[in-house]
Amino acid sequence: MKVDDNLLKQSLNAAIDFSVRKKEGFKDRVRKFDETIDLIINIKDVNLNDPKNRIDKEIILTNEIVEEEKLNICVIASGEILLEAKKAGVETLDRDALIKLNNEEKKHKKKFAKKYEFFIVEDKMMRDVARYLARFLGPLGKMPKPFPTGYGIISSPGDLRTAVERYKKVIRIQMKKQPIIFAKIGKKSMEIDRLFDNMKTVIDFIADQMPHKFNNFKSMYLKSSMGKPIKVTEEFLKSLEV
Repeated sequence: MKVDDNLLKQSLNAAIDFSVRKKEGFKDRVRKFDETIDLIINIKDVNLNDPKNRIDKEIILTNEIVEEEKLNICVIASGEILLEAKKAGVETLDRDALIKLNNEEKKHKKKFAKKYEFFIVEDKMMRDVARYLARFLGPLGKMPKPFPTGYGIISSPGDLRTAVERYKKVIRIQMKKQPIIFAKIGKKSMEIDRLFDNMKTVIDFIADQMPHKFNNFKSMYLKSSMGKPIKVTEEFLKSLEV
């Protein structure tokens, strides 16, 4: 299933349009928060019992999807990297705080793991992070990964600055137990061309992970956080009179 760019862009416009709640006889209601735009791809003919067919990677989109002051990351580090992270206003955890967290009840460690979207860890602290937090971060797909599967393990203050810039564009792509992929491509407030470029980046990346490329795509949908799912087909768009 390979879809032409014009159909993709029409479907994206429809997803944004249907993020507005419309009810006959009432004024259209725009939600009071900046909704996320999601791409959903159903996959076929892939055996997920074979670990090599599963996906758990971070990718860099073409355009930023989050502003720096809204980055939801935690840096676990020491020394100069820790100081650089604090200077940048990023939330941090040093070795003593990590050990203290490990002595907390399980519910506190679960809460900590859920609090942040991404974790950036100094390489020499990865052993401690794996020892204390792997069982909480792992199931959420949040264990920092080295390049090329991720960008969360660093070794210098310069690496930290690069990682922070990258994570404005990074999303996590996962397909483990079910043949379906959910990917955030941006925010409703973004320009349509920037959303489209991000969507193309995700689609091409996923196709490259498949044994038969686009032939493993069963169907695609686009939707805003609270909006109606838009199936990426000409027939569906015609039914909406788009």
